[in-house]
Amino acid sequence: MKMIKSIADQMTPLERKRAIAEGKSFDRFPAVPFMGELKCYLSGISIWDFWHDPRKIADAEILAFNRYGYDRIVIGPNTRGITEALGGKFIYPEKGVPYADRPFLDQYEKLNEIEPVDARRNPRIQVFSQAAEVLMKEAGEIVPVEASIGGPLTIASNLRGVEMLLRDCRKYPEEVHRLLRLITDSQKSCIEEAAVYGLGIAMADPVANPALIGPRMYEQFIFPYTKELTEYAFEKTGKKVSLHMCGNTYSIWKYLRQYELNELSLDNIIDLERAVEELGGYIPIAGNVDPVEIVMNGTKDEITQAVWNCIDVGRKAEKGYTLATGCDIPEITKPEKIDYFMEAVRNYEK
Repeated sequence: MKMIKSIADQMTPLERKRAIAEGKSFDRFPAVPFMGELKCYLSGISIWDFWHDPRKIADAEILAFNRYGYDRIVIGPNTRGITEALGGKFIYPEKGVPYADRPFLDQYEKLNEIEPVDARRNPRIQVFSQAAEVLMKEAGEIVPVEASIGGPLTIASNLRGVEMLLRDCRKYPEEVHRLLRLITDSQKSCIEEAAVYGLGIAMADPVANPALIGPRMYEQFIFPYTKELTEYAFEKTGKKVSLHMCGNTYSIWKYLRQYELNELSLDNIIDLERAVEELGGYIPIAGNVDPVEIVMNGTKDEITQAVWNCIDVGRKAEKGYTLATGCDIPEITKPEKIDYFMEAVRNYEK
């Protein structure tokens, strides 16, 4: 499948990114609508193939980019791939979003038998390495490509179960740290593999939402590992991490400021004005159009107004701004809604 430059833009995403980094003029604000499995419905590629067939992974990404011309491509392994590489299992339905099977780690003694993932040899991770090789050949001169490595606590919850893991954080903290160490070392191997292909790194850790665990547990169980990973990714790839955080994250902003981030993508429930004021001087901000009420359910005018409102606020961020949705756009969303989203970005200030 041929990769094409959007005829609606004067610059490719890579040219735009370089111009912004160098303080030069650019044609429009960068934009990343988080689409997830919506790409399957757009391309006709099955959910299974979207996660298991390297060529079809690449085809789905290229087809979506060719239509919309957004500013970043992100592939796996994500939390799913790394969970499976460590022995867990996901269910891939014909329709909908993959979900975790019963927890693999029913007792912590199993950790004595599990080694960190070696991304160069693990067959599950190599699916995404092969997709990365294809994408970098066919898309790497046009658009940035990143490999998502998920988040340590979310991977841990896939392996142990969310309720059990949260209980264990209080009753068996040393075992949770053992598990997180195993996961973090596995993610570091995936970072090394991504660096081979010239990819950047993306992360998302929805279970690390302080609404679930609170700021004290975030400081103990997530902050040190995420900081280690963002610094390691910058060291190995030369590129800072794109991090998405779900939910109400105000109570952990003092930790988020300390990561090596290309951008911090915020949930749509977050006050973007406050984020620009309190975080924008430390790290670039991304966000945060509501993916359900606005993108999936909104009219073209409502999508346009929401996009323009976000850019009006976000452009004031000292370290930079990328327009994004507040989370993944549901897979049942009509594809033309993303057309409206991107059209609104391109028409801003015209």
